[in-house]
Amino acid sequence: MVAPFSKLDDWEMNATLFQGTIYLEENHAKKISSRQQQYSSAGRPGALSQDLMSFWGYKFESVSLMPTPWPETSREYIESREDEPVSNYAQYCSIVRTGFGKVKMILGGEVDAVMAFKPEDKSRPIDWVELKTTAIVTNEKEQIKYERKLLKFWAQSFLLGVPRIVVGYRSQQGILERIEELDVQTIPEKVKLKGKALWDGQTCINFAASFLEWLKDIVTSDGVWRIRKRENVPVLEVYKLEEPGHGDILSPAFIKWRTGGLEAHQQQLRVLQEQAKDDGVEPS
Repeated sequence: MVAPFSKLDDWEMNATLFQGTIYLEENHAKKISSRQQQYSSAGRPGALSQDLMSFWGYKFESVSLMPTPWPETSREYIESREDEPVSNYAQYCSIVRTGFGKVKMILGGEVDAVMAFKPEDKSRPIDWVELKTTAIVTNEKEQIKYERKLLKFWAQSFLLGVPRIVVGYRSQQGILERIEELDVQTIPEKVKLKGKALWDGQTCINFAASFLEWLKDIVTSDGVWRIRKRENVPVLEVYKLEEPGHGDILSPAFIKWRTGGLEAHQQQLRVLQEQAKDDGVEPS
Protein backbone atom coordinates (compact mmCIF):
# COMPACT_ATOMS: atom_id res chain seq x y z
CA MET A 1 0.00 0.00 0.00
CA VAL A 2 2.80 2.45 0.82
CA ALA A 3 5.11 1.27 -1.98
CA PRO A 4 4.72 4.43 -4.13
CA PHE A 5 6.32 6.53 -1.38
CA SER A 6 8.68 4.05 0.31
CA LYS A 7 11.60 3.59 -2.05
CA LEU A 8 13.92 2.43 0.75
CA ASP A 9 11.67 -0.43 1.81
CA ASP A 10 12.85 -3.98 1.21
CA TRP A 11 10.29 -6.72 1.82
CA GLU A 12 8.79 -9.94 0.53
CA MET A 13 5.37 -11.59 0.71
CA ASN A 14 4.17 -15.05 -0.26
CA ALA A 15 0.90 -15.84 -2.02
CA THR A 16 -1.06 -18.93 -2.93
CA LEU A 17 -4.42 -19.67 -4.55
CA PHE A 18 -6.88 -22.05 -2.90
CA GLN A 19 -10.56 -22.52 -3.74
CA GLY A 20 -10.60 -19.28 -5.71
CA THR A 21 -9.12 -17.16 -2.93
CA ILE A 22 -5.61 -15.69 -2.84
CA TYR A 23 -3.92 -15.99 0.54
CA LEU A 24 -1.09 -13.58 1.36
CA GLU A 25 1.43 -13.61 4.18
CA GLU A 26 4.66 -11.86 5.00
CA ASN A 27 7.78 -13.84 4.17
CA HIS A 28 8.91 -14.40 7.75
CA ALA A 29 12.40 -15.60 6.79
CA LYS A 30 13.02 -12.33 4.94
CA LYS A 31 11.66 -10.29 7.83
CA ILE A 32 13.91 -12.01 10.36
CA SER A 33 16.93 -11.67 8.09
CA SER A 34 16.29 -7.95 7.52
CA ARG A 35 15.82 -7.34 11.22
CA GLN A 36 19.04 -9.16 12.11
CA GLN A 37 20.91 -7.16 9.50
CA GLN A 38 19.44 -3.90 10.79
CA TYR A 39 20.34 -4.67 14.38
CA SER A 40 23.86 -5.90 13.58
CA SER A 41 24.86 -3.17 11.12
CA ALA A 42 27.17 -0.50 12.43
CA GLY A 43 25.50 2.87 12.82
CA ARG A 44 27.07 6.26 12.63
CA PRO A 45 29.50 7.14 15.45
CA GLY A 46 27.60 8.01 18.60
CA ALA A 47 24.28 6.69 17.27
CA LEU A 48 22.02 4.76 19.62
CA SER A 49 21.49 1.05 19.00
CA GLN A 50 18.32 -0.36 17.47
CA ASP A 51 17.98 -2.64 20.50
CA LEU A 52 17.87 0.32 22.86
CA MET A 53 15.31 2.23 20.79
CA SER A 54 13.15 -0.89 20.53
CA PHE A 55 13.31 -1.19 24.30
CA TRP A 56 12.11 2.40 24.64
CA GLY A 57 9.11 1.62 22.46
CA TYR A 58 8.16 -1.48 24.44
CA LYS A 59 8.71 0.39 27.71
CA PHE A 60 6.28 3.08 26.53
CA GLU A 61 3.71 0.35 25.96
CA SER A 62 4.30 -1.28 29.35
CA VAL A 63 3.70 1.95 31.28
CA SER A 64 0.75 2.99 29.09
CA LEU A 65 -1.28 -0.21 29.18
CA MET A 66 -2.99 -2.39 31.75
CA PRO A 67 -4.20 -5.98 31.40
CA THR A 68 -7.67 -5.13 32.73
CA PRO A 69 -9.92 -2.01 32.72
CA TRP A 70 -9.04 0.67 35.24
CA PRO A 71 -11.79 -0.15 37.82
CA GLU A 72 -10.71 -3.81 37.84
CA THR A 73 -7.00 -3.10 38.27
CA SER A 74 -5.41 -2.94 41.69
CA ARG A 75 -3.78 0.23 42.93
CA GLU A 76 -0.62 -1.77 43.57
CA TYR A 77 -0.36 -2.75 39.91
CA ILE A 78 -1.15 0.76 38.65
CA GLU A 79 1.57 2.33 40.78
CA SER A 80 4.17 -0.33 39.97
CA ARG A 81 3.84 -0.23 36.17
CA GLU A 82 7.17 1.56 35.77
CA ASP A 83 8.86 -1.49 37.29
CA GLU A 84 7.02 -4.03 35.13
CA PRO A 85 9.28 -6.17 32.88
CA VAL A 86 9.21 -5.05 29.26
CA SER A 87 7.56 -7.51 26.89
CA ASN A 88 6.09 -7.42 23.39
CA TYR A 89 4.20 -10.70 23.82
CA ALA A 90 0.72 -9.57 24.92
CA GLN A 91 -1.33 -8.08 22.08
CA TYR A 92 -4.66 -8.17 20.33
CA CYS A 93 -5.38 -9.38 16.82
CA SER A 94 -7.80 -7.36 14.72
CA ILE A 95 -9.57 -9.21 11.91
CA VAL A 96 -11.44 -7.00 9.47
CA ARG A 97 -13.39 -7.41 6.26
CA THR A 98 -12.56 -4.65 3.81
CA GLY A 99 -11.89 -4.02 0.15
CA PHE A 100 -9.82 -2.12 -2.37
CA GLY A 101 -11.69 -1.33 -5.56
CA LYS A 102 -13.20 -4.58 -6.82
CA VAL A 103 -11.12 -6.75 -4.49
CA LYS A 104 -12.67 -7.95 -1.24
CA MET A 105 -10.29 -8.82 1.57
CA ILE A 106 -10.11 -10.24 5.07
CA LEU A 107 -7.11 -8.89 6.98
CA GLY A 108 -5.60 -9.88 10.29
CA GLY A 109 -2.95 -7.99 12.21
CA GLU A 110 -1.59 -7.15 15.63
CA VAL A 111 -3.00 -4.23 17.61
CA ASP A 112 -1.51 -2.85 20.81
CA ALA A 113 -4.55 -2.03 22.89
CA VAL A 114 -8.21 -1.19 23.23
CA MET A 115 -9.52 1.98 24.87
CA ALA A 116 -11.29 1.15 28.16
CA PHE A 117 -12.83 -2.21 27.15
CA LYS A 118 -14.06 -4.29 24.23
CA PRO A 119 -17.82 -3.99 23.69
CA GLU A 120 -19.85 -7.12 24.36
CA ASP A 121 -22.06 -6.28 21.37
CA LYS A 122 -20.12 -7.77 18.44
CA SER A 123 -21.80 -5.40 16.00
CA ARG A 124 -20.24 -2.34 17.64
CA PRO A 125 -16.82 -1.16 16.43
CA ILE A 126 -13.88 -1.77 18.74
CA ASP A 127 -12.02 1.32 19.91
CA TRP A 128 -8.56 0.02 19.02
CA VAL A 129 -5.45 2.01 19.90
CA GLU A 130 -1.93 1.80 18.51
CA LEU A 131 1.04 3.08 20.51
CA LYS A 132 4.07 4.55 18.77
CA THR A 133 7.20 6.40 19.81
CA THR A 134 9.32 8.81 17.83
CA ALA A 135 11.99 11.41 18.41
CA ILE A 136 10.94 15.02 18.95
CA VAL A 137 11.24 17.02 15.73
CA THR A 138 13.80 19.79 16.05
CA ASN A 139 14.90 20.40 12.46
CA GLU A 140 13.86 19.93 8.83
CA LYS A 141 15.65 16.60 8.45
CA GLU A 142 13.79 15.16 11.42
CA GLN A 143 10.51 16.56 10.07
CA ILE A 144 10.99 14.61 6.85
CA LYS A 145 11.79 11.46 8.82
CA TYR A 146 8.71 12.00 10.99
CA GLU A 147 6.38 12.41 8.00
CA ARG A 148 7.69 9.18 6.51
CA LYS A 149 6.99 7.48 9.83
CA LEU A 150 3.47 8.87 9.75
CA LEU A 151 2.94 7.09 6.44
CA LYS A 152 3.65 3.73 8.09
CA PHE A 153 1.64 4.66 11.19
CA TRP A 154 -1.37 5.62 9.07
CA ALA A 155 -1.28 2.65 6.68
CA GLN A 156 -1.01 0.04 9.43
CA SER A 157 -3.89 1.47 11.43
CA PHE A 158 -6.04 2.35 8.41
CA LEU A 159 -5.94 -1.23 7.13
CA LEU A 160 -6.89 -2.77 10.48
CA GLY A 161 -9.64 -0.30 11.34
CA VAL A 162 -7.74 1.32 14.20
CA PRO A 163 -9.23 4.79 14.79
CA ARG A 164 -6.50 6.39 16.90
CA ILE A 165 -2.77 6.34 17.51
CA VAL A 166 -1.11 7.57 20.70
CA VAL A 167 2.38 8.84 19.93
CA GLY A 168 5.03 9.33 22.59
CA TYR A 169 7.62 11.94 21.63
CA ARG A 170 11.00 11.28 23.21
CA SER A 171 14.28 13.10 23.54
CA GLN A 172 17.48 11.78 21.99
CA GLN A 173 18.22 10.27 25.40
CA GLY A 174 14.94 8.33 25.43
CA ILE A 175 13.10 10.59 27.88
CA LEU A 176 9.38 10.90 27.18
CA GLU A 177 8.64 14.59 26.64
CA ARG A 178 4.99 14.60 25.57
CA ILE A 179 2.23 12.48 24.06
CA GLU A 180 -0.22 13.20 21.27
CA GLU A 181 -3.36 11.41 20.13
CA LEU A 182 -3.73 11.20 16.36
CA ASP A 183 -6.99 10.60 14.53
CA VAL A 184 -6.02 8.04 11.88
CA GLN A 185 -8.50 9.35 9.30
CA THR A 186 -7.06 12.87 9.43
CA ILE A 187 -3.35 11.99 9.17
CA PRO A 188 -3.13 12.22 5.33
CA GLU A 189 -4.81 15.64 5.33
CA LYS A 190 -2.56 16.81 8.15
CA VAL A 191 0.55 15.82 6.19
CA LYS A 192 -0.77 17.54 3.07
CA LEU A 193 -1.72 20.82 4.74
CA LYS A 194 0.83 21.22 7.52
CA GLY A 195 3.74 19.04 6.45
CA LYS A 196 5.90 18.75 3.37
CA ALA A 197 3.37 16.63 1.46
CA LEU A 198 5.83 13.75 1.08
CA TRP A 199 3.02 11.25 0.50
CA ASP A 200 -0.63 11.10 -0.43
CA GLY A 201 -3.10 8.72 1.18
CA GLN A 202 -5.45 8.51 -1.80
CA THR A 203 -2.55 7.57 -4.07
CA CYS A 204 -1.69 4.74 -1.66
CA ILE A 205 -5.28 3.46 -1.71
CA ASN A 206 -5.54 3.68 -5.51
CA PHE A 207 -2.22 1.89 -5.95
CA ALA A 208 -3.25 -0.92 -3.60
CA ALA A 209 -6.54 -1.37 -5.46
CA SER A 210 -4.86 -1.48 -8.87
CA PHE A 211 -2.12 -3.83 -7.73
CA LEU A 212 -4.52 -6.29 -6.09
CA GLU A 213 -6.78 -6.36 -9.15
CA TRP A 214 -3.71 -7.03 -11.31
CA LEU A 215 -2.51 -9.72 -8.89
CA LYS A 216 -5.77 -11.62 -9.32
CA ASP A 217 -4.94 -11.94 -13.03
CA ILE A 218 -1.44 -13.23 -12.25
CA VAL A 219 -1.99 -15.72 -9.42
CA THR A 220 -4.40 -18.04 -11.21
CA SER A 221 -3.09 -21.46 -10.15
CA ASP A 222 -1.87 -23.10 -6.97
CA GLY A 223 1.74 -23.12 -5.92
CA VAL A 224 3.65 -20.48 -3.97
CA TRP A 225 4.17 -17.04 -5.48
CA ARG A 226 6.59 -14.38 -4.28
CA ILE A 227 5.85 -10.65 -4.19
CA ARG A 228 9.03 -8.66 -3.72
CA LYS A 229 9.96 -5.01 -3.20
CA ARG A 230 13.69 -4.34 -3.24
CA GLU A 231 15.39 -1.32 -1.73
CA ASN A 232 15.66 1.63 -4.14
CA VAL A 233 13.87 -0.33 -6.87
CA PRO A 234 10.60 1.37 -7.94
CA VAL A 235 8.80 -1.82 -9.03
CA LEU A 236 7.10 -4.78 -7.39
CA GLU A 237 8.13 -8.19 -8.67
CA VAL A 238 5.76 -11.17 -8.76
CA TYR A 239 7.00 -14.60 -9.71
CA LYS A 240 6.24 -18.25 -9.02
CA LEU A 241 8.44 -19.81 -6.37
CA GLU A 242 7.06 -23.33 -5.89
CA GLU A 243 4.76 -25.54 -7.90
CA PRO A 244 2.42 -27.15 -6.93
CA GLY A 245 1.06 -26.96 -3.36
CA HIS A 246 0.67 -24.08 -0.92
CA GLY A 247 3.98 -24.12 0.95
CA ASP A 248 3.68 -23.09 4.59
CA ILE A 249 1.04 -20.45 3.88
CA LEU A 250 -1.86 -22.82 4.51
CA SER A 251 -1.63 -25.55 7.11
CA PRO A 252 -2.77 -29.11 6.29
CA ALA A 253 -5.40 -28.77 9.02
CA PHE A 254 -6.84 -25.64 7.42
CA ILE A 255 -6.94 -27.22 3.96
CA LYS A 256 -8.66 -30.31 5.37
CA TRP A 257 -11.20 -28.16 7.22
CA ARG A 258 -11.98 -26.01 4.19
CA THR A 259 -12.19 -28.99 1.86
CA GLY A 260 -14.36 -30.99 4.24
CA GLY A 261 -16.57 -27.99 4.92
CA LEU A 262 -17.10 -27.40 1.21
CA GLU A 263 -17.96 -31.04 0.61
CA ALA A 264 -20.42 -31.00 3.51
CA HIS A 265 -22.02 -27.83 2.16
CA GLN A 266 -22.36 -29.33 -1.32
CA GLN A 267 -23.87 -32.49 0.17
CA GLN A 268 -26.39 -30.40 2.09
CA LEU A 269 -27.35 -28.57 -1.09
CA ARG A 270 -27.90 -31.87 -2.89
CA VAL A 271 -30.15 -33.08 -0.07
CA LEU A 272 -32.18 -29.86 -0.17
CA GLN A 273 -32.52 -30.10 -3.94
CA GLU A 274 -33.75 -33.69 -3.70
CA GLN A 275 -36.26 -32.69 -1.04
CA ALA A 276 -37.47 -29.84 -3.24
CA LYS A 277 -38.00 -32.24 -6.15
CA ASP A 278 -39.94 -34.64 -3.93
CA ASP A 279 -42.17 -31.75 -2.86
CA GLY A 280 -42.72 -30.71 -6.47
CA VAL A 281 -40.80 -27.45 -6.06
CA GLU A 282 -38.35 -26.30 -8.71
CA PRO A 283 -34.97 -25.92 -6.93
CA SER A 284 -33.36 -22.50 -7.23
